[in-house]
Amino acid sequence: NFTTLVNAIEEGRVIYKNIVNAVIYLLTGNLSELALIFFAALLGIPAPLLPTQILWINLVTDSLPALALASDSKSTTLIHEKPRNHKLPLINRRSLIFISSVGLTVAISLLVSFVFLQKFTSLTFSRTVVFNLMVVLQMLVVFVIRGRSLKSLNKFLLGSVVITLLAQIAISTIPFFQNILVYLPLPPH
Repeated sequence: NFTTLVNAIEEGRVIYKNIVNAVIYLLTGNLSELALIFFAALLGIPAPLLPTQILWINLVTDSLPALALASDSKSTTLIHEKPRNHKLPLINRRSLIFISSVGLTVAISLLVSFVFLQKFTSLTFSRTVVFNLMVVLQMLVVFVIRGRSLKSLNKFLLGSVVITLLAQIAISTIPFFQNILVYLPLPPH
């Protein structure tokens, strides 16, 4: 049946596109974390993120949002695109440019913020701000990578971003978690 063939081709393209988007998202986020720590070490300043904070970032940003991106709904324009060359790599030059430009921009922005904050606040507070900004920026990057209008919103993606941000708020405001991740505790009321 011709309709079955069309549906199969469309579903294959959706799966491929979602896998590429998830890989690009994961590589962009991990590059931003790696570059932030690398540039700080290169400049001889304290690490902007602690190991426990990096583990937490990887836990919350590389799990639900990446899965939601990998299981995104199909785009109506995908079937009208030319077939891709099967010899091309999963990550092409355009994707590499995106990964490196966005990843490095996030890292440099956070490094500048960290250095600026350290002049006026404590090291712990500066790390806390950078830690929270890293998670928020990665949640914005997931929507940039998805790249479609909000009309065709992926509810799983939106839910995963909300859960991630709520978990980040909890980690930042509940004293027990603050102590684990070396935060500046909130002042008593």
